[in-house]
Amino acid sequence: MRKKILAVLSVGLASISLFAGSVSALAEETENVTIKFMYYADDTQKEIVESACAAYEESHPGITIEQIVVPADGSITTTMATLASSNDLPDISYMAEADVIRYADAGLLYSLDEAISDGTIGEKLDSVTIRGKDGKIYGLGLSNQLMIMYYNKDIFDEYQIEYPPTSVDDAWEWDEFVDIAKRLTIDANGNTAADPDFDPSQTEQYGVAFNSLYQFNYMWAAYANGGGIVSADGTEFLLDQDASLEGIQKIADLFNVDHVAPAATSSLVSSIGSADKAMISGDVAMYINGSWDLSNAINAKKEADVNYGIAVLPKMKEAITMNSGGAAVMFNTTEHPEEVLEFYAYMMDPERVIDILQTGAWLPNEASWYTDEEKIELWTSGENVTEEAKETILSYTNTQGAIAQWPVYYVTNWADLMSVSDSVIDSIWNGSGTAEEVLGNVMEEMKAVFEQAE
Repeated sequence: MRKKILAVLSVGLASISLFAGSVSALAEETENVTIKFMYYADDTQKEIVESACAAYEESHPGITIEQIVVPADGSITTTMATLASSNDLPDISYMAEADVIRYADAGLLYSLDEAISDGTIGEKLDSVTIRGKDGKIYGLGLSNQLMIMYYNKDIFDEYQIEYPPTSVDDAWEWDEFVDIAKRLTIDANGNTAADPDFDPSQTEQYGVAFNSLYQFNYMWAAYANGGGIVSADGTEFLLDQDASLEGIQKIADLFNVDHVAPAATSSLVSSIGSADKAMISGDVAMYINGSWDLSNAINAKKEADVNYGIAVLPKMKEAITMNSGGAAVMFNTTEHPEEVLEFYAYMMDPERVIDILQTGAWLPNEASWYTDEEKIELWTSGENVTEEAKETILSYTNTQGAIAQWPVYYVTNWADLMSVSDSVIDSIWNGSGTAEEVLGNVMEEMKAVFEQAE
């Protein structure tokens, strides 16, 4: 059995006093309790969460939700470390999935097992449940986010190309996808990327673009090509397989060989949602990003009358997407565990956050919400979750093996593992080396790190 590595947090964590004890029933009204809630968001999602908090305050006299909003650019990790070192942690917070186990190891997170067992918190999808090294649940995904494809119908219509499918069973083959992307990539002289006279330095319209090439934005390709990063049971390192490297290389080739996509890096952009901007610009035909961008995509129609669509990702050997979930945690340093747990349960309950689900910013985190017709109608009845979006999401969630779980949820030292690959991955995207070459140079180091986890 592989040994565990205990993650060490910033200086000051050990000095934080811990809350211990069970949570009792909360009275209907509570006086003068302030719950500090930290989360990351772009402008659209900030408005959505603010609305949810306001609704909670209205229905819970005496409760004030103090919101601490940070940019959706990954900076919440450093912000959290700073608050921890100064003994000023919030009561509830979004947290980078890779950080959940680290804070749990430091004894700072509230175990959610009892609240789930007694029904205070509904049981969530395994794919968005994060357990610590002790097997207890310390983090839950607010949403079951999926990587999907957005596309500009007006561009497809102009070039008389059939829209991409919404069913996993009908997903485009990779070669077909690349061919269509070439036909939709146009230079200043009107040549497509499929033409011999095409000049990539003069590209005016791209066939496809990515919001970012952060982990979940490209790792789905390794699984879709028959490989992966880590096996679903966490026991086998898969990144060194030829199929995994070939899948990643296919993404890189879109930039450096096929010339159908503008440059992108592994850095998280300042706004997690920008499908609307890509559609409104008129210079991108297809756009790959998370389902959370549904809350922004509608703006393309409202602001510029752009007809956009939603589809499944192209397939390689298999039609697979990857999920992520925006983990939320409760700190056991809170002075108001009962009130905080109730608010946490509220934010985690699909029935209580229908307004957020209808925007598309979140997808339900419970399995029944993808099979029960009445529940499906509740979250798909808004204008943001279009019929195509509904079909795409249900096709993924109800097709066995169509969703690869982001390994951050079950690899206990994922942050250590990714610190190695993240340090070199952009060399693949900018064409400095192939996936085999670049990752091959650090593969043994990554495997050694992986073997230290359990």
